[in-house]
Amino acid sequence: MKRIFFLILFFVSILGLIVCKEKKPIRELEGFVVKSVIHPSNNPFNQEKVELGKTLYFDSRLSFNQDVSCASCHNTASPSEGFPRTKIHNPAPSLTNVALYKDVFKDPEAKELEDLVKDKVHSKLMFQNETKLVQRISSIQGYKELFEKAYGDPEISAERIVLALSTFQRTIVSKNSSFDKFVMGEDTALTPAQIRGWNVFQNKAKCIQCHQGPNFSDSELHTTGLAGIKDKVRTPTLRDVTKKKTFMHNGIFGSIEDTVNHFAEGGHSKAVHDPMLKPAELSDQDKKDLIEFLKALEGEPIQLEIPSIPKA
Repeated sequence: MKRIFFLILFFVSILGLIVCKEKKPIRELEGFVVKSVIHPSNNPFNQEKVELGKTLYFDSRLSFNQDVSCASCHNTASPSEGFPRTKIHNPAPSLTNVALYKDVFKDPEAKELEDLVKDKVHSKLMFQNETKLVQRISSIQGYKELFEKAYGDPEISAERIVLALSTFQRTIVSKNSSFDKFVMGEDTALTPAQIRGWNVFQNKAKCIQCHQGPNFSDSELHTTGLAGIKDKVRTPTLRDVTKKKTFMHNGIFGSIEDTVNHFAEGGHSKAVHDPMLKPAELSDQDKKDLIEFLKALEGEPIQLEIPSIPKA
């Protein structure tokens, strides 16, 4: 009887050791994990400001004709994908992980996200007259209440509108992907194909030259091997990339497979080439594994439910 008791105790102890096994992060890869977003000291975080910014983001009254909101172009069903504005314009850039770029959209005039947001609020699509914009929003009682909750008083200004929009946009973050979990110690978070794809990503395909860090972007400008396009574009994040419906800055490709083939071939033969963009000898299996790895960069779903917009 004692023997049976000790055998049971032994197996329970072994099971406890397995269950309680400490997860050990892969130190050399921790720089690829999204852990936190830094909010600047001149625009500190508070949840009320996030809610205000989210409401403004969905409100078309920020536009000149009151028919276009931030959400009209930046797809709110999936913030990783921007809505195409027209057939002749490029898709709106993704706002997913916008807070993680080293310098926002590589705009020489934009030092912070706030600078870029201010530029967009003053663009031809959004309201161009700062005074009238403030007057319009100030006439809405519901906004006075939201501004008081966010800032401590009901004053409405263009600067506060920009600060709130920026604070909200910094919360659109893709994280806790299968790759993140793997790096942080969950050995089974990646499939064998995804692990092979990670190897292809680093070595054969050399994607890591440009796609690095927690945002999988070096934030630098590069040509992308597209025929007829000389302009350089900022390296986009690869987080949630497999959730998109169109690819490249002009939406020219309709599938991730076509995009991988484009880069594997070193871009179009008649395109302006970046020194880093060279043909890669990838087998069909390599490409499949690479795409599987990209799927491992899909973060937890970003819920952007349309808030209640204050009535005039």
